Amino acid sequence: MNDINTIKFSPDGRTIISSSFDSTFRIWDVKTGKQIQTFKKYSAWFNIAESSADEEILASCSEDKTIRLWNAKSGKVLKQLTGHSNLVTRAKFSPGSQFIVSCSLDKTVRIWNVETGKLLKVLKGHSSGVNDVTYSPDGQTILSCSSDKTIRLWDAQSGREIQVLEGHFDSVKMINVSLDGNIIVSYSSDNTIRIWG
Repeated sequence: MNDINTIKFSPDGRTIISSSFDSTFRIWDVKTGKQIQTFKKYSAWFNIAESSADEEILASCSEDKTIRLWNAKSGKVLKQLTGHSNLVTRAKFSPGSQFIVSCSLDKTVRIWNVETGKLLKVLKGHSSGVNDVTYSPDGQTILSCSSDKTIRLWDAQSGREIQVLEGHFDSVKMINVSLDGNIIVSYSSDNTIRIWG
């Protein structure tokens, strides 16, 4: 049996999305615990899966350097986003789900148009693989964290780097932003969680 590497609630909280090293991700009903849908990959394992705000589209990223957009009901692939040159570690929808931001061990953050699948911008600045990426709640800022021990803030429209947060002593693995957008929390391999205001 392969390990589950991610588990997340859907935006409405009624389902759970899990991804695994068995090259699948699955949707589960929270109340009944029953599996609703299974999405299978042809070879490489999934790293994480995310749901759009309306829960009609799922986005997965993988070790095969791609992001795939899936129809949440049929399980069919709608688009495959290619451009990263290494494992894609995260892919997140913007608050309105018009865009997806992805990050990779290739040291870049990329912004894509969901409807067209077109690559819009490549954000460069990290000196090592990027482990996590997310939008601020208002969609105006993109935040990324990296094995280079930094957190970087980017203007979501222009792609311009706004700020670099330094303080961790090892790879920064995960970041999140408070609902009001005023507080950032990060977790690092230095065994600390840090809160930034």
